[in-house]
Amino acid sequence: MSQEERKYVGRGKKAGNFDLVNFSISESKIKDNWFEYNGERYLKLTIGALKNPDNYGKTHSVWIDSYKPKEGGNDGGGQAPVKEKLNDLPF
Repeated sequence: MSQEERKYVGRGKKAGNFDLVNFSISESKIKDNWFEYNGERYLKLTIGALKNPDNYGKTHSVWIDSYKPKEGGNDGGGQAPVKEKLNDLPF
């Protein structure tokens, strides 16, 4: 399974000594990534720490979460696939 290239939409900066990250997102980069579920509109994002702060002191990056579970609701959550019975084998 190949990993889709990340679509970066913003950067953020850790706020002081707190477990908070303030970030900004470009509207033009997210406009086509909204989806509807049960009558509500959603945007799935992921935020991750950069190895080193950038030239502007930004410590985190934000990108579109493009994960899509497999059809049927089984996302491969550690369960082994069900094996079919093979009743027609000659042994």
